[in-house]
Amino acid sequence: MRRSMAVTTTLFGTLLGTLAGACTNDPLYIPGAMALEAGMDDGAGGLIEARSSLQLPIKTETPLDAQTRGTRSGSLMVDVPYVKVGDLEVSVEWTIQNLDSTEGQARIQLNGANEFYDYDPALLAAGIDEDDPQPPGLEGDVPLHVPPGGRISGLFREDQLREASIDLDGITRGNVNPFRATLTVDKNLTAFSELTALVYDENGEPLPQESTGVVYPREAFAGIVRVDLVFKPDRPMVLEYVVRVRDVRGIMHELLDAAVVEAPGELHTFAPMTYAP
Repeated sequence: MRRSMAVTTTLFGTLLGTLAGACTNDPLYIPGAMALEAGMDDGAGGLIEARSSLQLPIKTETPLDAQTRGTRSGSLMVDVPYVKVGDLEVSVEWTIQNLDSTEGQARIQLNGANEFYDYDPALLAAGIDEDDPQPPGLEGDVPLHVPPGGRISGLFREDQLREASIDLDGITRGNVNPFRATLTVDKNLTAFSELTALVYDENGEPLPQESTGVVYPREAFAGIVRVDLVFKPDRPMVLEYVVRVRDVRGIMHELLDAAVVEAPGELHTFAPMTYAP
């Protein structure tokens, strides 16, 4: 399996970063709003999962940028997004604390949204038998062993978030089967074709798809603007995380997460549709 997450058993270091929003390779750090506690009995024979979403604080698009983007969209005959793959290099650093006195396992599933669509595999699982393969997350969802009362830390790397961005765009605008998208390595893809609608036969098997002739070149790939995490431990644990961004294009707001309160009118408003094939 190609999916992996770097994991260490060292203490999660204190994260620093307060650089203002100009084009820079120096990382900016945006902490998750709160610690996610999960793994407790839900009272119905299951365990509680925890979810978190973090919208990247991106500056409002300038009229000139919007005009240039519109012209380029017309030339390519596809929508060119405001935030493209490569504009922001995103990674997620995390730490898990086991609150139990016995060893346990946890999974962190990463999903998200671009400016066109958001992707939540839990919504796609409605009506699917629990014994059948469940719709995949964009990244992660691999077992992580956490020692009794211990702590582990790791990250979703920049290349994994880049892969997730391309998979998200391919699944939603391209009608690519989520299983196919997440099981192939697309981070260096130069273009993808829109396929005919994903349809299943009476046995639940996907029918063949064909290209519609619409092609999205790399410069039209939509980048993730919101990071979603699902935390799934098998006993009480706590997840804390920080989103790290290298602002290659200089579109992050200089106040970062504080801009939500102090300068909300200067943040670009995204309204992605929920993906439902």
